[in-house]
Amino acid sequence: MHSWLKNFFRQNPQMGSRDRKQLSEMAFCYFRLGHSLKNISVEERILTGLFLSNETSEQSLEILRPEWHDQIEKPLEEKLDIIRLTFPDFDPLDIFPWKNSLSKGVNHYKFCLSFLEKPRLFIRSRPGRDSIVTSKLLKHNIDFHDADPKNRLPFKAYSFANGTRLDEILALNKDAVVQDLSSQETALCLKPIEKKEHEAWDCCAGGGGKSILLADLYPECRLTVSDIRESILKNCILRFKEAEIYPAQLFRADLTDLNDIPRQSYNFIVADLPCTGSGTWSRNPDALFFFDPELIPGYRQRQEKILSNVINRLKPDGIMVYITCSVFADENERISSLISNLNNMKLDRQELITGYGQFADSMFVSRFIKLR
Repeated sequence: MHSWLKNFFRQNPQMGSRDRKQLSEMAFCYFRLGHSLKNISVEERILTGLFLSNETSEQSLEILRPEWHDQIEKPLEEKLDIIRLTFPDFDPLDIFPWKNSLSKGVNHYKFCLSFLEKPRLFIRSRPGRDSIVTSKLLKHNIDFHDADPKNRLPFKAYSFANGTRLDEILALNKDAVVQDLSSQETALCLKPIEKKEHEAWDCCAGGGGKSILLADLYPECRLTVSDIRESILKNCILRFKEAEIYPAQLFRADLTDLNDIPRQSYNFIVADLPCTGSGTWSRNPDALFFFDPELIPGYRQRQEKILSNVINRLKPDGIMVYITCSVFADENERISSLISNLNNMKLDRQELITGYGQFADSMFVSRFIKLR
């Protein structure tokens, strides 16, 4: 939807910034209802989404549904009851209808309601940059919250309203990294008992956030970075330059192909593998709306194939951390169990990071040690 809207606005330059913002809001609120209320008109669905997903005055509602607009500041649970007065068949559990496929520990009801709440923007400071980041935000009167009040993370985490512009205030990737709170929390599993890793491989680097995280946690490690997409790697190179991080190796690889697997062995591997992305769908609700559950076995088979290949490059006593941004058990516990059943792999830690309730993504992390 982000890409489609960008192209649409490019083709319709007559639309001003307010028009673009309003149209984007309408589109995303339509999809935030997920698989509920599919039998009502597009207009009614947009207005319902606008009412449930906003807490302050909304112009379209004020004009077209003033009786709802007058109650827009009420708690979400009360607003759900208001919607049921108009649409008695409305059930928020229909938003995400695949309850039986969820990982253990996911609260289906709360997860469904999270699609009606706009996710927040999160950043974390780079080592030694906490005071610099905070002072810059205060100087420019940027509203932010401490995203880690219990100080569990090894760096300072900040939370902002989604859409907050930070690129002109902070030196992104140098001062701070834009990274979802749940993704930041993977640091608690990435950090092993002893700092013994000298060769680390981020095998599916994506945007490079985990690579920068690894470099920040262990600045002495030799970092290898790979991904299947050339465009992603080009973006990583730019980010690494801004972050002043210089990987020992960076290459394109299709990890389902043994010919692309490096011959070198590593004592620390991060496998943040391609998945459905279902834990991030509150940011991309159109993905929820159009998702076909028949695709899950294909993702699982690809994950199994990649893991069977990369595990061979893990040294004895080495650590592998498996990560997904999925809420489906087939991509999480069942893959973790598969790894655990290998003779030489021992499960050391496993965690489902539920971002709902914190306006963040949901992720799954499991850490393994390769036995001698």
